Amino acid sequence: MIRVLYMSDLHLEMERWREDWRGLVSGRNGTRHPNRGPWLGRVSDVDLVILAGDIHNGLRGVVYADQVARFLAAPVVMVAGNHEFYHHDIATLLPALRKAVLKTDGRVRFLQDDIASFEIAGERLNVLGCSLWTDYELHGDAPAAMAYAGSVMNDHVFIKLNDISFTPADALGFHQYSASWLQRELPGLEAAGGPVKTIVVTHHAPTAQALGRRQGMIAPAYASEMIGQFTASPPALWVHGHTHFTHDSVINGIRVVSAPRGYVGGGNSGFKPGLVEI
Repeated sequence: MIRVLYMSDLHLEMERWREDWRGLVSGRNGTRHPNRGPWLGRVSDVDLVILAGDIHNGLRGVVYADQVARFLAAPVVMVAGNHEFYHHDIATLLPALRKAVLKTDGRVRFLQDDIASFEIAGERLNVLGCSLWTDYELHGDAPAAMAYAGSVMNDHVFIKLNDISFTPADALGFHQYSASWLQRELPGLEAAGGPVKTIVVTHHAPTAQALGRRQGMIAPAYASEMIGQFTASPPALWVHGHTHFTHDSVINGIRVVSAPRGYVGGGNSGFKPGLVEI
């Protein structure tokens, strides 16, 4: 079995840096606990850590991911959420994130329409990751949902793409590319090279059943109803974030999980990372 620790929506950009008891606790290799983020000192041995987006703005999430990888002595896979791109241009930040993880000597893998492959405890594991964004079709009126999202979501104020404002149409384009990529890659991974386990990691949710309180007109900006498209070649696990809704569900035969901390001061004060064996 492979033990997977997962979390999302830590929003470290809203948390003050501190030098306190976390810095005094040593991990498996004598490394220090990260000075931000949730307490990981009681985490037992894990084989893989998944960060499903909205960890920190820009490249700072990679720094945190590497601190976690060192502290827990486990590789980290991360995808970008919408907040990673706040006050940045997607066209320049994406390649910068890919370059930044190269400096971690393999401890951190950043995925955007990419696959990270591992051999853990004698088992093969492939992790497919992307932000996913959304198709806005949840209520059956994508143009209306896009217009509403464009008028109320900070994504379209604080994010740029090629030096102009990032629009709902841009988000839709990213979603369509990522959805097609997942539909193409998952069946091939299942068929190639003998037994292999697969995990899908996205920031945006793949089903309305994972929305929690994100209901009403804003809901299509948080989830797309697409989990049923993958039942023929189901992943062992689908990890997402974005909705700030903690759950561990089986939807269309696929285990879908999320462990978001939420905004510091207004999020989950009793937050614990999710832990699952596959």
